[in-house]
Amino acid sequence: MSKLHTLVAFAAAALVAGTAIADNNAGPGPGPGQRPDAARFREHMEKHRARLHDKLQLAADQEAAWQVFTEKTKPQPPRARAVKSELAALPAPARMDRMVALFKEREARMIERAAAVKEFYAVLKPEQQKVFDRMTVWPRKKH
Repeated sequence: MSKLHTLVAFAAAALVAGTAIADNNAGPGPGPGQRPDAARFREHMEKHRARLHDKLQLAADQEAAWQVFTEKTKPQPPRARAVKSELAALPAPARMDRMVALFKEREARMIERAAAVKEFYAVLKPEQQKVFDRMTVWPRKKH
């Protein structure tokens, strides 16, 4: 099955299950499919990046690569939630096409992020690579 077919099948299943777009206003706190508070997320990411930077013990000649890496992998601003109402207003075939386009946009961002990780990883020494591997695994463990 091709990537496109897999994405369409996933999107169709999500649509049928009623989980294509989660309601960000349902109940207290973020639930499954909901975005946490953007400011709190950014703060958490910055703290994690600072810990990662400290643990990597970068040499002076690696700092420029770190700056490029952090710039290229910054969290994206949250997407407008108007997508939910936009999708609801579309007929099912057009809604599926729009969902596929959104998946493709996300895939493109992930490909760019992967390239940035590979670029930075290449300048790390083997012991630094181990630290990077350990601190960037998901779900994160305490370090």
